[in-house]
This record gives sequence, structure tokens and C-alpha cells, in this order.
Amino acid sequence: MEVKVMNQNEKKEVMGKFAKKLENAIKREVAVTKEIENDKALIKYLEAQKAAGAALDTTAYESHDAWIDTVKKQIKKSESTLTNIEFKKVELEAVKQYLA
Repeated sequence: MEVKVMNQNEKKEVMGKFAKKLENAIKREVAVTKEIENDKALIKYLEAQKAAGAALDTTAYESHDAWIDTVKKQIKKSESTLTNIEFKKVELEAVKQYLA
């Protein structure tokens, strides 16, 4: 099997497409940050409801604690996404240097 070696223009075309993918992923940062803020507000609300002895607003969870645990897991996942976005910013900077 022969391996095709790309010329400089082909490499730059591939990297340009990769840069677009990175830019699109980075655009999610604002939405993910907002999601974390909303989830933190939901936890405060749920903790207040639990402290007041209020009934659950949904039947999807068996208790306030179960709901809170689920939201905390969502926050961890979102924070991991933000960490990945930060790495994508560094990658994008390197790709742009290459393309320059």
C-alpha cells in the first residue's frame, strides 16, 4: 500500500477545515457557562425546597437529594466541557499559526 504524501496546500486545506471545527466547538463556551449558572441556581432552589419540606416539583426523581446529585453530575460534565474548550482554544491558536 502506497502512502500519499500531501503537499503544503493540501495540508493547509485540511488544517483550515479543522480550524472551523475548533471554532464551532469554542462557540459553545457561552452556552455551557450559562448552563452551569442555571444548574447552580437550580441546586440552591432545590436545597431551599428540601429545607422547607416542600414536595418535589416532578416525579422524575425520588427525592430532592437524588435530583441535586443529578444536577451536580451535570455541572461536573459541563465543567469538563469548558476545560476541553480551553484546550481547543490553544489548538486553534496553533492551527492559525500554522496557516499564517
